[in-house]
Parts: sequence; C-alpha cells; structure tokens
Amino acid sequence: MKDLFSIFRTAETIEVEDLADYQIALIDESNPLEAARAVTALTLYLLEHEFDRGRFQMLLWALSNRCNETVQARAMVGLQLICALQNPTGGWILEQMADVLSYHDEMAYECWCALLESVNPDRFDPNFALMAPMYNVDVFQNNPYLYFELFDRGIVEEFDDFEWKLMEMFFSNWNLCDSDMFALLLMLKQYLPTIAHQLRENEVNIEDLEFMDIRFDQMVHITDGRHNLTQLDADLSIAENYVQQLYRYIKLSKQMTMKMWTEADLVQTMMQHMIIVGAERKNEAEEILRK
Repeated sequence: MKDLFSIFRTAETIEVEDLADYQIALIDESNPLEAARAVTALTLYLLEHEFDRGRFQMLLWALSNRCNETVQARAMVGLQLICALQNPTGGWILEQMADVLSYHDEMAYECWCALLESVNPDRFDPNFALMAPMYNVDVFQNNPYLYFELFDRGIVEEFDDFEWKLMEMFFSNWNLCDSDMFALLLMLKQYLPTIAHQLRENEVNIEDLEFMDIRFDQMVHITDGRHNLTQLDADLSIAENYVQQLYRYIKLSKQMTMKMWTEADLVQTMMQHMIIVGAERKNEAEEILRK
C-alpha cells in the first residue's frame, strides 16, 4: 500500500486512488497502522493549513464503528483540535460535530479531557524534559511518522522472544506513550542483547522473567542529571497516548510549523461548550485545569 502518511501530510489535492486506499485501510481492524497514520496526517495538514472540507470529511469517516478504536480516537482528537484552533464556521460543520458528539459522547469527552490535561505538561507529562533530547536524532527528524507509530511487535525492530519479553517488562513499569518507547528503544537496543545474553548464561528462562525485579532504568542510567524517568500513576488511555505523541511532534519536530495549543485555545470554544455538558463534567474539566 502507498505511504498515505506522506501523501496526506503534504499533498494539496488527494487523488481518487489514494482516497480508495484510505477507505480500505479504515476497515482493516486487524492492522490499524495504515489508517492511524493516515488519520494523523490528515489532522496535521488541517492544523497547518486553511480548513479543507474534504479532509475534514475523511476524518469523520474514521469514526465509523467498523474502524479500530485507535483510529477512532485519533480522528476524534483531530476533529476537536481543528474545531477548537481554527474555529471553522458554517452550518455543515456544526451539524457534523453535533452528530459526532451525540453518537460518540463518552469518547469525545475522554479525548477532550486528554487535550485539557496537555496544557499542564509539568504535571501530566513529567517525562517530557528527559525525553525531549532523545528525539533530536535523524531517525525521528527525517521520519516524522515515527512520532505516531503503534509500539507493537512486528512494527519495531526484530527481537527474539526473550529480548521482547525484557523490553515489555521495562516499558510496562512506566506507562509511556508509544513514541517515548520508540525513543528509548533507540538507546536500549545497544544494551538489550547483552542483558539477555547474561540472563541466559545464568540459566534464567523466559517464564521466570516476570518474577524478577530487573531495574533497567538503573542499569542504563536513564537520567540527564536533573530528571529521572517518572512512573505515571495510571496507564495512558488511547486518547492520552495520542495527545502526548502530538505534543512531542509539535514541540520537537523541525517539520511542524504550528505552536502548541494553550488553555485559552480550548476553553470557551464551540467544542468546549458542546462536550462539557452538565455540572459533573464542568467540575471535572475545571479540576483538570486547576491542578
């Protein structure tokens, strides 16, 4: 299949055959990577250019119940950001978003809360300062899609079962977003085979690994002298994971021209009023911003 990320990220017009490839990717629930990439590229294009009804409609398609939940969440975040930051006008847009919010009420609220949390990165993204320099490498700067990859076996570099189990153990302790795991992997891959070899030499079986307290962060000294890798209180949701990836791309990629959104960009907007309905949600949203 074509590289839909690059096409949708840069092309001023979308060809019919590319549109057909996108529609096929959307319904491939077993392999959501291509659709997830395409949805992200559509979002980035719309955030950097004038409103494009065709691309906006393509994001709406990604909310179909036939689409993988990762694809749906990315589309929802993209639609919300575009409406909040660009404030497009017209009855058609309001009608479309009203339908979206009525059919996907809980997802919309979860995605909006993830966006609200992102305006306070010191609290909700404590690892950013430590991770930021790890993105300043050619592999990320020259391949922007890596900021948005799904960290899963078969997508990352090839590791045997033993090495993959070690890596899963390490990342499961920290609740990192997918792009942070890729960035750390670039550093860890030079140590991983050696650690795995030493464990095998000591006749440690793969089944025994989960019962071992292996502190990789201490082994490879993941610190910059001021910041240490911080464990989050809870696992990132799909929406939080994606918003954190967007945050990194906008802040760190040399290919992105827009600035990071702020609290003022999100609250008191059409989206805020349409999503935050009722006293309970209003109090929860205000609590997020007060923390």
